[in-house]
Amino acid sequence: MSLRFGPYKSTSNDTSRRRVLMCCCAVLVLLAVRPAGAAGPDARARSRLASRLEKVLTLPRQAKLKLGARVIELPSGRVLYDHQGSRPRIPASNMKLIAMAAAIDRLGSDFKFQTVLAVRGLDLVVIGGGDPTLGDERLAAARGEPITALFHEWAEALKTAGVRQIPGNIVIDDSIFDLHFTHPRWPSDQFQSWYEAPIGGLNFDDNCVQAVVSPTRPKRPAKIRLVPANGLVKIKNRTTTGKKQTVVVARARGSDSLVLSGSVSRKGKLQPITIRDPGLYFGSVFKTALAAEGIPVGGEVVREKVRLAGGRLPSGCNIVAIHRTPLADALVRCGKDSLNMMAEGLFKTLGAHRSGLGSWDSGRSTVHAFLRSVGVSADQVTVSDGSGLSRQNRLSAAAATQILAYMFQSSPENFALFRDSLSLAGKDGTLRKRLRSGETAGRIFGKTGTINGVRTLAGFVHAASGRWLAFAFYYNYAGRLPSPKPRMDRACRLLVRWPEGSTSRPTTTRASEPVR
Repeated sequence: MSLRFGPYKSTSNDTSRRRVLMCCCAVLVLLAVRPAGAAGPDARARSRLASRLEKVLTLPRQAKLKLGARVIELPSGRVLYDHQGSRPRIPASNMKLIAMAAAIDRLGSDFKFQTVLAVRGLDLVVIGGGDPTLGDERLAAARGEPITALFHEWAEALKTAGVRQIPGNIVIDDSIFDLHFTHPRWPSDQFQSWYEAPIGGLNFDDNCVQAVVSPTRPKRPAKIRLVPANGLVKIKNRTTTGKKQTVVVARARGSDSLVLSGSVSRKGKLQPITIRDPGLYFGSVFKTALAAEGIPVGGEVVREKVRLAGGRLPSGCNIVAIHRTPLADALVRCGKDSLNMMAEGLFKTLGAHRSGLGSWDSGRSTVHAFLRSVGVSADQVTVSDGSGLSRQNRLSAAAATQILAYMFQSSPENFALFRDSLSLAGKDGTLRKRLRSGETAGRIFGKTGTINGVRTLAGFVHAASGRWLAFAFYYNYAGRLPSPKPRMDRACRLLVRWPEGSTSRPTTTRASEPVR
């Protein structure tokens, strides 16, 4: 501030001029002693934002509700809002943020899962690389392919190599992961639900099977077929053809049989049911697909460790084909669609690349190393699994935003891969039906989380001003309370508009990227 005065002359208004001079000097003193950053155009905006977020996010005082929330500005990391952000909460599927970030950071954005098809004597050998995407219905549909497209490609490769039949067995080597397919902390009464699908070194169709039912004659059993077709899963048909559709399907723990009962009035596909053993399931579907392609298999599907140390193959094992899947495919299904088995596939793959064997223990060790490198304090997170299905997981909003900030400041390739694997509000994934208005659609990249008594949302906001923010809203509660989703959505709208009326230019290259 510059003040200029002409030559002083005494007049009858001398007293008034002295008062003006004293006021100007006082202003100069205040400006000189004001702490840096204590004022300025954003100070009031930050205070107003925090006040509004507190009003929107908090519920009337209830002992059964716990909220952890934090919003930070990127790339500075300046905290714009915090409500018990350092207290760990049950994050539900927000744990997937950790698995996704660690996978990109430790495996690399150009990582590819590899599944090897080889011939060894009379046997056909499949060596798994932990790929959780094989036969995934949504990914196949996006490519315009059937879920068994890989097996048709392999059948053609075998025919090209002169193989017309397999006299021996289909040998599956899924030893890249351990044989503990389901987590011990997952709900024991929900093992057959698709969201609790097992994970193995070889996987197919999200490790679920579906029954398609069709009516026949009245009071006669309905017709049933399995998708995908395979010889492992058996059917116990206790249905009848009737006037109502009341058919249900169930699988007993440790069993490979589906029990269908009830009335069937129309053709329909029933809900997915998990399978027991991913590797044997993969091999059985492959065997059935080969037979359909005119390549019969004389033997059975058997499990055997074939690969040697360092992933080498023994002599006499001749590679026919190698299938490679980009990391991005698993990330999209993990982040946008919140598919648990994809997260667990990433989690165990992290463990396998660190210790040679993928397990929940080795995956946990790798994730802990990643969190330490990010600077997340050990008391801010408890890692039980990769998907968030276990209620033993804990994650603070502060730790979540710290991970988001780390990914934002990583390489452009890593950040783009991470961001584009999250659900885009109003566009796709678990947020496709939320925040669809013109001002928010396409500006919020988020990860939702839902289990009993837990509702969470975290991710990035690309504000209308061009600024980037990271946020995490974690609600844990007991009993019946109003859904906090509308509150989280209103908070996101506030963030999109922040700072209100701002015409500031983006301060980072990422902020100037077009919103997709």
